[in-house]
Order: sequence, then structure tokens, then C-alpha cells
Amino acid sequence: MPAKLKFKLVYCSSEDPEFPATELNQHSPHTVGWQSARFCEYPQELGFQFAAPVHLMQLQVLSHQFKIASKLELFVGASPDGERPSYQKCRFKRLGYLSLDNNERSSYQARELKSVQLDAYGRFVKIIAHNCHVNKQNMYNQVGLIAINVIGDSAGNAPSLPAVAPEGAIAAQGRKDISPMDDLTFDLNFDPATATQIRELHVAKDRAVKAEDYDAAKRLKDAIERLKQVGARMAKLELRKKAAVENEDYDTAKMIKVEIEKLKSGLAFGPGPQ
Repeated sequence: MPAKLKFKLVYCSSEDPEFPATELNQHSPHTVGWQSARFCEYPQELGFQFAAPVHLMQLQVLSHQFKIASKLELFVGASPDGERPSYQKCRFKRLGYLSLDNNERSSYQARELKSVQLDAYGRFVKIIAHNCHVNKQNMYNQVGLIAINVIGDSAGNAPSLPAVAPEGAIAAQGRKDISPMDDLTFDLNFDPATATQIRELHVAKDRAVKAEDYDAAKRLKDAIERLKQVGARMAKLELRKKAAVENEDYDTAKMIKVEIEKLKSGLAFGPGPQ
């Protein structure tokens, strides 16, 4: 069953100190993402490693709203049999590329999310970012990625070297077997604790359905919806609190903190599934 795959950044060709590439290792409403160094040379390269060989089924990339690469190339890599996994020494296979819009139509406000379907095996993923789209807001000719998400499962007895579909533009059709809770937008809309609670309630609801305990399933469904509403509200408040602190408006930050604590208290002690 496809699921979100954990990875860690192992290489980046450059980064802005305020937006380091390690930001891509986790997702939350507070994620600021990676940005290349100012006036960097192109192309830029990012490398990621999985804990074990995996079967990659979907990759999602959320681009910065105005620091936008013109094209992203995707590669999967694996080390030869008997060799210790190494990003520098592994063999890569090109999967294809993504073209990103210059975002002029949204006045550089919206962030473009690309979701592409894959059928590849490996231990590493490499992303090559080509020249940025030029616009007045991107004063230092940078590229930026807010978040990256990979969905797949264990490679099992898959070949040690990458096995992929023919090279070219990658398919963008969705997969029906991927849970909405593994989608990148899910973790960007909820804080990690709330996201974990929602996933746990979904598992409990599925068990109740299999046991034909439909009363429990309904209670769990209602609890999930309530948690989603409150969680989204808390995520927005956390962003407002962060902005208030950055502006040294500590009175506003304190009031927002109190409101967040009230919402958390309501979740902890309010009516829930039996």
C-alpha cells in the first residue's frame, strides 16, 4: 500500500542561509523551504536519501511563488550490489522533467504544486533545477522549493539499479490508491500533532467499518471532521503568532497564544469517540 516515505537531504549545490535545504526534510504549516544562494550558478542540484531501497510511485513538488525554476529534472539512483550507499557514487537514471509556470498570471501570489506519477526503484532522488524565471520580485535570480513529498512503498526484492519507465515528461495522472492524508497539502495545513491524531482516527474508523461497528465509525468520522476544522484554525493562528513575534508585537502574540491553548484544551476535553 503506498504511503508517505521519509527521506533526508544529503546534498545541495547552494543555499540561502535563511532558507537552508534541510527545511525540505519535514512538512508543516511553518515550512519555509529551500532557496538557492543569491546570484547562484545554474543548474542547482538537490539530493535525497531513503533509509532503504524504495519503490517510488508519486513525487510532489511545491514551488516558491516567485523564485521559480524554469524546469526541474528528476533522477533516481541506487548503489551497485555490495557497495555502501553513497549519493556521490551511486548510478542515476533520468526519470523525466517538470516545467513550471512563470506565475505571472497570479501576480506571483500562488504557489504551484506539481504531482507526478512514477514507477521507479532506488535509494536516492536527485532534483536538478534549471534557470529561474526572471521577474522584478526575484531580485537575486534565485530558485526556491517550499516542500517535497515522496509516496511509495518498500522495494522488497526490487533490482538494485533503477528500473523506470521511458525517459520524458512524467505522467501527471492521479492514483486512486494514494490516501489524501499522504498528500503534501495535508501536512502543510495541519501541525504535526494534529496530523498524527487525524491519521490515528482514520485507522480506528477503518477498523470500526471492517468490524461493522457503524456507530463507532460515525463517531470517529465526526471527530475527524471536528479535528480538521480546529487544526486548520490552529495552523492559521500559529502563522499569525509567528508574524506578531517577528514584528515584536508581543501583546498580540500573547493573545493568539491564549486562543491556541483554548482550542487545544477543547480538543483534549471535548466530546470525542467512545
